[in-house]
Amino acid sequence: MKTRSKKYKLEVKKPSLLTLIALISYGSIGAALFTPAITTIMEIFQLSSGVAQLVITIFLVGYSLGQLIYSPLAKRYGRKPALYIGISISLIGSALCALSGPLHSFSLLIFGRFIAALGSSAGLSLTFMIISDFYYEKDARKITAIAMLAFAVVPGVSIALGGFIVAFLGWESCFYFLILYGLFVLYLVLRLAETSSGRELEATRFTNLIRSYKRDFKNRKLLLYSFMIGATTAIIYIFAVTAPIIAIGMMGLTPDIFGLYSLIPAAGYFLGNILAASLVSRYEIQAVLKQGIALIGLGVLILFVIFYGGWAAPLTLFLPIFIIYLGIPLFYSNAAVLATYRTPDKLNASSIMSFINIGTAVLGVGVIGLLQMNPIYTMPALFVGLVLLVFSLFKVSEKII
Repeated sequence: MKTRSKKYKLEVKKPSLLTLIALISYGSIGAALFTPAITTIMEIFQLSSGVAQLVITIFLVGYSLGQLIYSPLAKRYGRKPALYIGISISLIGSALCALSGPLHSFSLLIFGRFIAALGSSAGLSLTFMIISDFYYEKDARKITAIAMLAFAVVPGVSIALGGFIVAFLGWESCFYFLILYGLFVLYLVLRLAETSSGRELEATRFTNLIRSYKRDFKNRKLLLYSFMIGATTAIIYIFAVTAPIIAIGMMGLTPDIFGLYSLIPAAGYFLGNILAASLVSRYEIQAVLKQGIALIGLGVLILFVIFYGGWAAPLTLFLPIFIIYLGIPLFYSNAAVLATYRTPDKLNASSIMSFINIGTAVLGVGVIGLLQMNPIYTMPALFVGLVLLVFSLFKVSEKII
């Protein structure tokens, strides 16, 4: 693959694909591993489903805010030091969450989740920066698609693993696992080459920070694609917080069996990323985006018809999600490149994209938590609204040069 220059190629070792995958999935595994425990903490702390979902919502809030922190840190000190800071913060947060069980403190659990999210957000934000440092746009599309296999393999497997951990070791053990995983990612970062070519000494100055973000928040194409990406991410996280309540709480699945069913949509996301990577050289980027939207829309339509028709069951829950997750990578990986590579400051653009992306997911999860209605009906209805939002924004983006 073509790097930025011969000199740059000689000086900087190519980032390990394993490291990119571990980093890009670092926050999502933190959000996903714990989801099979939602019904358990509802019983232990005597919570409603809406309050219990705060363990996911507050994580997403911290995950979203954290996206704006690491761009200036990475510019000022380098990519690796920023990652060291983020991973260290996430380890502290996971330790606080683990302590919330013995101390029987739901407040400590929520606080720990927020701290862990602030730290783990470094992974997503800085992965896109590292890719943009090293690769040109066409190569970046392929690498991004391959790296995003992590969103299929790691979170999907983590939900399955989380189900077994909750069933056999207890919900607090999820956080002991996250601490071990964080240490593994830290080891990978130690072996990572620094990809930044210089240091921007003024990057962390508050006035410069506000000025640069204010400038880039005016980029219409960046905002449009970021909100479209956010809508697809909202689908993922709405499903993550709602599926345990439907499958475990309403359909009677045990956490470990729920975890196994969760591998079905994970397989869809895995195949979708492989398909996205293979289509890079065969189709124009707009064509792949349209194919992704079509698959997402088809899966949402099937889910809506099945659930509103009264045929809700474990397979009819997970199989339509397989189709949705097959389409999301086709859209996400290509839209992420369009959002960041057509802007002067790619590092700021990456942070803004990630902030809007996760922020939109926060809004989606917040809405379904506030509705306090039967999730069998609210989830597919929200999915329809999100697909219509993606389609509408995509039509608008086509008119912008």
